[in-house]
Amino acid sequence: MEESRMEGLLVRYYDGRLTTEELAEVERWMRASDANRKTAEQIYYLCFASDAFETKRRTDTAGAFAKVRRRIRAAWWRGAMRRAERVAAVLLLPLAGLTAWALAHIGNEFDSMVEIRSTTGMVSCVTLPDSTRVWLNSDSFLRYPARFGKERRVMLCGEGYFNVAKDSERKFVVEARTTEVEVYGTEFNVEAYDGDCIRTTLVSGRVGVKYDDQHHRRQTVRMMPGQQVIYNDRTGVVYLNEADISCNTSWKEGRIVLNNTSLEDALRMIGNKYNVEFLLRNDRLRGNKFTGTFSNQSLDVILRYFTISSNIRFRQLDERPAASGGMSGRSVFEVL
Repeated sequence: MEESRMEGLLVRYYDGRLTTEELAEVERWMRASDANRKTAEQIYYLCFASDAFETKRRTDTAGAFAKVRRRIRAAWWRGAMRRAERVAAVLLLPLAGLTAWALAHIGNEFDSMVEIRSTTGMVSCVTLPDSTRVWLNSDSFLRYPARFGKERRVMLCGEGYFNVAKDSERKFVVEARTTEVEVYGTEFNVEAYDGDCIRTTLVSGRVGVKYDDQHHRRQTVRMMPGQQVIYNDRTGVVYLNEADISCNTSWKEGRIVLNNTSLEDALRMIGNKYNVEFLLRNDRLRGNKFTGTFSNQSLDVILRYFTISSNIRFRQLDERPAASGGMSGRSVFEVL
C-alpha cells in the first residue's frame, strides 16, 4: 500500500502537482536509500515514455525538461546548503575566537566611552583610568574613554570636582559646554549646569580655561589657587575673582555652605543639589546675604529657613523640560 501510494506521489511529483508537505515527503523518501532513488528514476522514464503524444500535445517538451532540470538543480543547491551548514558549524568555534581577537585588537585603537551619572540629590565619586578622582554633584554626568591615549579628555555636564592624577606628559582636559579646562595635576571644581554661566574654581595647582570671547575668538585665562573664573557663554565675557573654596566645593561632602553668600548664589547652590530652578523676581532681595550650613535637610526645610529668616516666599511653577544633555527636568520656584 505504501509503495503504491509513493508511486502515485512520484507521478504527481514529476507533473508538478504536489502540495508542500507531499513534496517534502517525496524528497525525503528519495534521499532515504539508493533503491528509492532508482525507483524514482524508473517512474520518471515511464512518465515521459507513456502517452508521449498526449504529453507532446499538452506540454512543451523543452519546457518540461527545463522544469526537471530546475528541480534537479534546486535539489543540488539544497544539498549544498546543508553541507555548508555542517561546515559552518565546524568553523564556528575558531571563527568566534578570531572575532574576539579582532575586537580586542581593534579595542586598542578605538576604546569605548564610559558615562557616569549622579541622580538628583546625590553625590557620586568615580576613579578614572589614570587614577584621577571625580566627584559629581546632583543631576550631573561625566563621559570619558575606557582608556586614555595621548591626551586625557573628559566631558562634563553639571558640576564636578576633580582631583587630577599628576602626569607631566599628558594634559587633562575637561570639556564643559563651550569651555575647556586644561590641567596637568591639580584640584579644581567646574560648574556647568544649564544657564548662561560656567564657573571654574581652582583649589590647587594650575589650570587654563579656554573660552570664546565676544568676537568668537578662542582665548585662555590662567588661574591661581583660590581664584574663580565665571564665563558667560551668551555674551563671551569672563570674570576672574577671588573664591570662597569651602562654599564652592562643600557639595562633594553633601553640604551646602553659605558664608555671607548672596541670595542669588545661595539659591543657585541649592538648585544644583536638589535639581530645582529659582526665578528671582524681586530685585530688592538680590542684596540679601546669608550664612549657614545645610547637610541632610530636605528642600522644604531649607526653603522654610529662608522664609523665616528673611520673609522670602516661594511659589512652585510648572516643571521645566529636560535639557538636551539628557538630565531630568527641573522643578521651578518663583521667589517672591
